[in-house]
Amino acid sequence: MRSLFSLHNIIIGLLFLIPIIALLGFGFYFLWLKGWLYYGIAVISANTVLFSLLTTWRSHQKKPLVVKPIDVNPNPNWSDEAQDAWAELNKFTKSYSAKTDLLSNPNKILKLTNEILLLVATHFNAKSKYPILEFPTPYLLKLISLICEDLQREVLDKIPGSHAIKIGDLLLAKEYYEKGIKIKSVYNVLNHLFNWPGAALGKARGLLMDGGFNLIREEVLQNLFSAYINKLGFYAIQLYSGQITLDDISPIETLSDVSKKDIKKIKAYEESLEPLRILVLGQVSSGKSTLINKLFGEIRTAEGVLPTTSKITPFKLEREGLEVATILDSAGYGGLEHEDAPGLLKKAWEEIDIVLIVCNASHAAREEDAKQLQKLRHEFQLHRKNRTLPVIVAVATQIDRLRPFREWLPPYNIQEPQSIKAQGILEVCEAISKDLSLPLGFIVPVCLAPDKPTYNLDDGLIPLIHEQLDDAQRARYLRCLKNQKDKSYWREWRKQISNTGQFIIDNSGKIAEFIKISH
Repeated sequence: MRSLFSLHNIIIGLLFLIPIIALLGFGFYFLWLKGWLYYGIAVISANTVLFSLLTTWRSHQKKPLVVKPIDVNPNPNWSDEAQDAWAELNKFTKSYSAKTDLLSNPNKILKLTNEILLLVATHFNAKSKYPILEFPTPYLLKLISLICEDLQREVLDKIPGSHAIKIGDLLLAKEYYEKGIKIKSVYNVLNHLFNWPGAALGKARGLLMDGGFNLIREEVLQNLFSAYINKLGFYAIQLYSGQITLDDISPIETLSDVSKKDIKKIKAYEESLEPLRILVLGQVSSGKSTLINKLFGEIRTAEGVLPTTSKITPFKLEREGLEVATILDSAGYGGLEHEDAPGLLKKAWEEIDIVLIVCNASHAAREEDAKQLQKLRHEFQLHRKNRTLPVIVAVATQIDRLRPFREWLPPYNIQEPQSIKAQGILEVCEAISKDLSLPLGFIVPVCLAPDKPTYNLDDGLIPLIHEQLDDAQRARYLRCLKNQKDKSYWREWRKQISNTGQFIIDNSGKIAEFIKISH
C-alpha cells in the first residue's frame, strides 16, 4: 500500500488546498483594502460567540438539544412487584451520569451491565445467595433471542441504509476518516503559513464551537446510556419476574384449563381467546344471586336465604359495553355454609380477574365481607407475588330500603346529595368504603328490587367495570401466563423423559456393552 505522504499524494493535496487557501487569503486582503477587515472579523466572532451562548443556554433546558430521548416503556402486563422494580430502575437511570470513556472502555460497560442486572435480580430474589443466577438456562436463551429480534427492528427502523451497508463498508469508512484527519493536519500547517489571520480566527472559532458541540455530544451520550439502562432493565424484569415463556404465543390466545372446563359446563362458545373471569361474592341474602340474574336479564341462579350449593357455578356473560366474560357464582357466606365452601372459594381466587362483592346497604354487619377481602389480599401479597390483585368492586344493593323508606325518586346524585335519601346512600357507600378498605369510587349503589325498575346497573356498575378493563386485563394476562408456564414446564419434562427413554432404547446394545466393559 502506498504511503499517505508519498510525493504523488503531497502534490495532489497541494493542488487541492492552494486554491482554497489563496481564496481565503485574497478575501482577507480585499477586506483589508476596503477597510472592512475588522468589521468582518467582528461579525464572524460575534456569530461564533452567539452560537456558543445559545448552545450553553439550550443545554440547561428540559427539552433535548438534538434528539429526543429514546422511550422505553414498562410492560402494561407486569405485576405490581415488577412495576416497583421498574420504578427503582428509573431512579438509577436519573442518577446515572454517562462518561465519555464508557464507549471506549469495555470493562466499565460490563460493570454498568452488572449493576443493572444485580439491581433487578436482587429485587426479585433478595434472599438468594446468587440472585443474578436465579433462572433456568432455556429462559436465558429465549431472552437473548428476544433481544436480538428487538435490536434487529431498532436498527432497521432507526438507521437509514442499514439493510444495505456492509460491515466492510464501515471499516473502510473508518480508514478514510483516519486519512482525512492526517490531510487536515497538513491543511492546518499550510493555512498558518499563507493565511495567518484566517487561521487565528478559525482557531478561536473552533474553541468556541467545540464547547457547543461538547454539550451536544454529552446529551447524546446521556440519552444513549439511559436507553441502554432502561432496555437492559426491561428485559431483566421480564426474565426475573417470570414474564418470559418458552412458547411463541400470547398466554391469553389459548384457553386455560379451568376455562375449558367451565365452557364445557355451560355448553357455550368455542372461541380461543381467554375470557375475563368475574367472581361474585356476598353474604347470604345480600342480593348476590339477584345481581347475577339482573346482569343476564333472566333467571340463571336460585335466589334464597340459604346457600344452595358449595360449588362455583360458571355462566357466560355477553353484554353490550362489556367484553365476553365468565361470571362465577359462589356460595353465600356469613351463615350456614357447606364444609368445603371456603376451600373452593380460595381455589377460585387463583383464576379470577374481577371481584364483585355484594353488600346489603340496609345491613351494617360487614365483618365477613372484610374478612373475605383480607384473605384475598393476603393470599396475593404472600403467595402470588408475580400476579396482580384482581379488580375489586363493591355493589351496595337494596338502597331503596334506606331512610326515608317510602321515598324512591331516582336518579340520586351522591356526589352532591340534594335529599335525605341521597345523603343516606352516600353515607352507606362511605361506610362500605371504610369497612372494606376500597376507594369510594369503587362502591356502586344499585336497586335490584323486583317491584322497581333496575337502578344504576347499566349507568353505574357496567361503566365502572369498563373503566377498570386495563387492570382486569393485566390480571388476566398474568393469570394465563402462570397457566401457560405450568403447562410448558410439565410438557418439557414429558418431552425430555420421552427423549431419554428413546435414546436408551436406540442405544441399548451400546449401553449394555459399556456396562459389561466397565465391570
